[in-house]
Amino acid sequence: MMMFQRPSKIRHHATARGENSKRRGSMTLVAMMSLLVIVGGVALALDRLWLDNAKTELEIAVEAAALRSGQLLASDDLLRPDADIESRLQHARHEAGRIARENFIAGKPVELNLDAEGDIRFGRLIHRERTGEYVFVETIDSPTSVVVRGLHSRSRNNPVATLLNGATGNAGADVSALSEASIDNRIVGFQPLAGVPIPALPLAILENAKDGDSRESWANQIEDRQGLDQYGYDERTGEITRGSDGIPEIHLRSVLRRGDPDKANVHVFDVNGSSTIDGLMGQFPDGWTEQDLPKPLAGFRLNEGTDEFDTVDGIHGSTPRVLEETIGQCRILFLYENFLANGRSGAGRIEISRPVAGRVLSVEVLQDDGCKLIIQPGVMTTRTAILTDDDAGSNSDWSNRRSSADDSEQVANRYIYKLQITN
Repeated sequence: MMMFQRPSKIRHHATARGENSKRRGSMTLVAMMSLLVIVGGVALALDRLWLDNAKTELEIAVEAAALRSGQLLASDDLLRPDADIESRLQHARHEAGRIARENFIAGKPVELNLDAEGDIRFGRLIHRERTGEYVFVETIDSPTSVVVRGLHSRSRNNPVATLLNGATGNAGADVSALSEASIDNRIVGFQPLAGVPIPALPLAILENAKDGDSRESWANQIEDRQGLDQYGYDERTGEITRGSDGIPEIHLRSVLRRGDPDKANVHVFDVNGSSTIDGLMGQFPDGWTEQDLPKPLAGFRLNEGTDEFDTVDGIHGSTPRVLEETIGQCRILFLYENFLANGRSGAGRIEISRPVAGRVLSVEVLQDDGCKLIIQPGVMTTRTAILTDDDAGSNSDWSNRRSSADDSEQVANRYIYKLQITN
């Protein structure tokens, strides 16, 4: 009896151990599958964050490329009658590509297709009357906008690698971004931004000379192209050279302390009305900050009746040396129509007519305490420009822009443009 029951008891324990082993095996399999699901979920979440970050990186890169390319749409070539548009656009493409490569996506340089039919397209923003929207139309006829596309994809053999690439067998993920930058020259004034002064020089140049007046004027020498063309400026290298470059210069003579102020065709003026000489000297290297402008004004606007300013008594002392430090820089300058001496030696009251842009090429101190400047006009972009539509509060929404052709023509400035992202 005992011998019969003993094996039965042994078989019972063996069966229990087998069932426990199967149960533990099943639990281990469930745990492994759960772990795989968790790991996969974490990997998917990390990949999503990785791709979101990659897209942000690409957006930053194409925006920077669009701004640089758009900046080159407003170049000195616009002042040359025989400028080669194809060469200028090709330079703008290559500069966009260079800026893009200085940025990274997922640890690798951003790559753009620089072909004419590639990732960088030039055109204009056209207003559609039916919808009230501005749309980009591709053209190389006086382009004012550029669209830059960034694409890292499997079709280009440069996708963004992810954690699940190996597990899924995919080569990577596609990431794309698009940015549009535009230039606009409907300028009515300027306003310093946080940390960005207005890039102006407090110089006023004679706009028109009356019949019989021997002084050089902006209208005659620059806009009628009667000025000498003895200097060149290379925008790519920043070098000033001797010889013609297709853009004439104007020769300026400052007022003499003991001379006739009406013989001068350039004046240093005080935009604030309370600046010290030292304060004016600080405006030459830095431009105009909020502290340099009259307190009630949010900016410098020539459409609000603020067009008369005091001038100082010539360009002498430390002023020529400070001016020499600006040689080659394209800065905002101003034209004046009327100058009225106030009885003091060389100083007076001036009426500013409009802003232009140019660069000082030469500064020469004369023996009679005067100063001779040679200035060449230039084309520049600045974020501090105020557009005619900015006054209507619509500069942040291009689809709401409204302006008549007459208004646009009236304020169009061939020398100064505002550059901004427009999509």
